[in-house]
Amino acid sequence: MRYKTLFLFVALMALPLAATAFGFDLKGAVEWMRAQGPWAFFFTVPAHILLSISPMSSDPVALTNGFIYGTALGAAANWLGSMGGAVAGYWLIRRSAEEVSLPKHFTKLPRWLRDLPVASPLFLIGVRMIPFIGGDIVKFMAPLYRVPFARYLWTQAVAIAPWAVFLAAVGAGVSLFIGQ
Repeated sequence: MRYKTLFLFVALMALPLAATAFGFDLKGAVEWMRAQGPWAFFFTVPAHILLSISPMSSDPVALTNGFIYGTALGAAANWLGSMGGAVAGYWLIRRSAEEVSLPKHFTKLPRWLRDLPVASPLFLIGVRMIPFIGGDIVKFMAPLYRVPFARYLWTQAVAIAPWAVFLAAVGAGVSLFIGQ
């Protein structure tokens, strides 16, 4: 099958959408995860990775991690989940792009778009900081523009850290506010 990686990527993107369509109970899932204590990491981190790959925002999971674990452990879960999604997304997109030969179509883009320094650390970190969409923009553009994996990895590690801590702190604050 020529497009197996592209098929896998599309299937992973559709998984959270399908779960939502079939009535996934988020409140029940949060209660179950809290009952599991630290063992819930084995669910929340993979769920965060899947949502990071999909077009859906993983921010609700990041807030939930703060709600369940508090700021420090929630930030660790957020960082691990976002980094896992960034790495998996990079390789799936890069491999999918190779399968469908997308790079040859980039020569048809307007010059001002082709000449953007996508591989610069400033672009990779700065765009990643844009709430809700920045991670997706970088996740798709970096592999398509052949940003070296090592540069992508360290810039994402730096950019993900403050957002992971912030969302965990907000989730932990909500937990304290409502007395959970």
